[in-house]
Amino acid sequence: MFLRFSAAALLCLSAAPVRAEPATPEGAARIEAGLRTYLGPLDGVVAVVPQGETYAVTLDATPFVALGKGADVTGAISPIHLTLTDDGDGKWGVTQDEPFALKLDVPEALSVDLSVGVARWAGVFDEALMAFASSDGRFEDLQVTERFTEAGSPESTVDYRIDRIDIVSSATAAPGGGVDGTLRYTATGFAETFSAPGSAPFQFEFKAARYDVVADAKGVRTEGVLGLLAWLVAHPSQEAARADFDGMKEAARAALPIWDSLSGTGELQDIAVNTPFGSGGAKSARIAVDVNGIVADGRVRERVSLKGLDLPADLLPEWVPALLPDEVTVDVAVSGFDLAAPAKILLDESELDIAPTPEMEARLLAALLPQGRVTIELGPQGAASAIYTLDIEGGFDAGPGRLPEGSVTIGATGIEAVLEALSAAPEDIRAGAVPGLMMLRGIAKPAGVGRFAWVVEMTGEGKVLVNGLDMSALAGQP
Repeated sequence: MFLRFSAAALLCLSAAPVRAEPATPEGAARIEAGLRTYLGPLDGVVAVVPQGETYAVTLDATPFVALGKGADVTGAISPIHLTLTDDGDGKWGVTQDEPFALKLDVPEALSVDLSVGVARWAGVFDEALMAFASSDGRFEDLQVTERFTEAGSPESTVDYRIDRIDIVSSATAAPGGGVDGTLRYTATGFAETFSAPGSAPFQFEFKAARYDVVADAKGVRTEGVLGLLAWLVAHPSQEAARADFDGMKEAARAALPIWDSLSGTGELQDIAVNTPFGSGGAKSARIAVDVNGIVADGRVRERVSLKGLDLPADLLPEWVPALLPDEVTVDVAVSGFDLAAPAKILLDESELDIAPTPEMEARLLAALLPQGRVTIELGPQGAASAIYTLDIEGGFDAGPGRLPEGSVTIGATGIEAVLEALSAAPEDIRAGAVPGLMMLRGIAKPAGVGRFAWVVEMTGEGKVLVNGLDMSALAGQP
């Protein structure tokens, strides 16, 4: 959080260009004025002092915390100290090297205690990009404790610990406008503990040896986003914002599409989980996300995969562990929607205190779904264990007022082994599972040695066909 705050604040230097020269009181005043464009006019939040060839910048959130005293909100936040060096050509060297601490208390709701033993960070801010062209940081001994309180309920606590975070980022001008950026970071020694006292005390522990993240952004509109931030800071009250409703729409319009696309992957390694119901873990957990900005080609995709699963088996019946998967993958994407067109309608036609008419709502829906539907893609996914595999892939279209239409192929191996494992299950379990599996095997198509496949087709008329067999007719549906 402290890193994001520092970086966001420094982006405003583009509003106060200073040529390469020794640090001067006039240069410090221009930098401070630029920072206040984005941090507001409160006294004590920003201080810039020339020190030889550099500028010493202090960012202090204490005045913001003081605004909450009327609601009995209290807290203390370490000031952030940055050193700025004018490298010329609109580029600024920025460094930070200090511990950090934050304490915040909201009575009968929440308290937060955060500390960082080492916060060492350096970067080069480029006014032409309005972003950091490069940055490199290391943070050690990060600890966070959150306490949640509610009248009549026991307090619950969440503790986070990270031994070390290493982070590297870079940015360049995007060919189509905005900024392309990359982010890489690694966290080691991650641990989380959730505990709740009371008549039935509960504690949950999660640990991971390592967490690696790779993220890429295309076409981030840094200038427009900062302009929108400046507008919000300049209109801090509801009355001020209402008085410049058209200005807000212009600032929002200039920030679109926010970004062209964002993509990233994160992978946890050597996961261990402890609960009152048993212990387990996984060798790795990987999450991949792709999401486009407010553009005509709307798309979002998420893929989650778990490998080396070790599920709590201590309290399970003896016949269950053989059926538990070792690997699980889910991969879903949604496309075919347009976010740019409805955003334009809202910005062009919205009026203060006037709700959208039914006609406008219909046009917004038509703009969002130009084909009247979205496409849902199921990438290669499924589950696997020592005795079976299950794989799923396909896609279908869906939308308001229409039935899904498309096909999904499901494949499996190890059906005989699963049936054998189920032979040790109680009679009521076998009575429900075994006939269903045998029926599925009966309508399956051979797809290799020991592998069976089912092609599930969904028609716009509401029919569901499995390998050509009309299952809706068998179920007595029209």
